[in-house]
Amino acid sequence: MIRSARLVTGAILGVLACNGPAQAQTVPSTTDPGWRFSLTPYLWVPTLSGELRYGPRDNTSANVNVDAQNIVDALKFGLTFGAEARLGRFTLATDLLYLDLGSQSSQVRSVDFGASGRVQASANLGTQTRLTNTLWTLAPGYTVLEGAWGNLDLQAGFRVLALRSRTDVQLVSDVTGSRQGETFTRTGRLSASEQIWDGIIGVRGQIVLGQGFYLPYAADVGAGGSDLTWQVQGGIGYSTGWAGVVAGYRHLSYSQGGNALVQELNMGGPFIALNMKF
Repeated sequence: MIRSARLVTGAILGVLACNGPAQAQTVPSTTDPGWRFSLTPYLWVPTLSGELRYGPRDNTSANVNVDAQNIVDALKFGLTFGAEARLGRFTLATDLLYLDLGSQSSQVRSVDFGASGRVQASANLGTQTRLTNTLWTLAPGYTVLEGAWGNLDLQAGFRVLALRSRTDVQLVSDVTGSRQGETFTRTGRLSASEQIWDGIIGVRGQIVLGQGFYLPYAADVGAGGSDLTWQVQGGIGYSTGWAGVVAGYRHLSYSQGGNALVQELNMGGPFIALNMKF
């Protein structure tokens, strides 16, 4: 009885501090056995797309498209934090991302009445969708390979995604199904929220190019609350000791089935980061 609602947003402009190698990262050292830390303020401009499943009240399919300028206007609040601590070959990395996007224009295109089939919705007068998104990762790691060429770390931890969506529907007229009493009213609110906890395993590190330049990379995959979640990222960086800058690309994906709110969720786009080590 729960049907799909599609949420497709354009570019999200947010500030993100994250624990991947393209963001906060230290490198193993045989000459410094003490603790070392890394912090990274980070600017990410991803595209967010996905499929959300509302229900069971009214089965409806809604589409939202938001361009980059609208996302800048819609961002009501953003909270980010990321850091890494290293002791020899051992690391502990964490990141937190919270985005609150204000209401944006959307379209309810059809209503699914189950056995009665899908009925096209009437014209939208002012349908709006709002989305809040929290992403937190905690991942211990261990350096398995290192040398003048760079390093390779293995990681295992967890990632949690908490998402809340709300669509305020305003149509020209009610949508009715073929059976008596099947009606989707022209005005109303659809809302849902979900937390997805996943265990993840992955690799990360960097390849040294020389003269301060390097190639950071990372990839992970996991499951648990979701059927599958995966992430890849990479770029090019320059470091002058305690500080450096990195530019690259990051993609994060979720996939679920059944009656879950988040059926599909994909975030991908370029980033630029300032990496500070001490």
